[in-house]
Amino acid sequence: MTEETWNSRQEIAEALEAAGWKGDPGNELGVLRHPSGAVWAVLNNSGDCGVDCPNGAVIDLPSGTEDAVIIATALAASGQSNPAHVAELEERADWLSWLEAAGLDNWPGTDVARDLRNAAQAAR
Repeated sequence: MTEETWNSRQEIAEALEAAGWKGDPGNELGVLRHPSGAVWAVLNNSGDCGVDCPNGAVIDLPSGTEDAVIIATALAASGQSNPAHVAELEERADWLSWLEAAGLDNWPGTDVARDLRNAAQAAR
């Protein structure tokens, strides 16, 4: 995956982990499962992803789908949908888009933040 796509999907993985989803061993950021039976997975290097619902439905989400929409879809599939939380995630995604448009993803501190996050994940 490109760095941009990977970072985008990583934000989704982190949001779902915060909501109680668990990564598959060896692919912690590419496949996450919820105790309800819902599964979210990155499908290819283009960043397409999908959600398998506990009722057997499959929702394909192309790479251009906004992070907040993907997160809301996964939460709804797992029965975790909370309109206030979804609105908050949409607002954060919008703010992140503006920060990235301003060049935040090229800021030297981005690498420091990535290293801190990776160290925290390795410690889990």
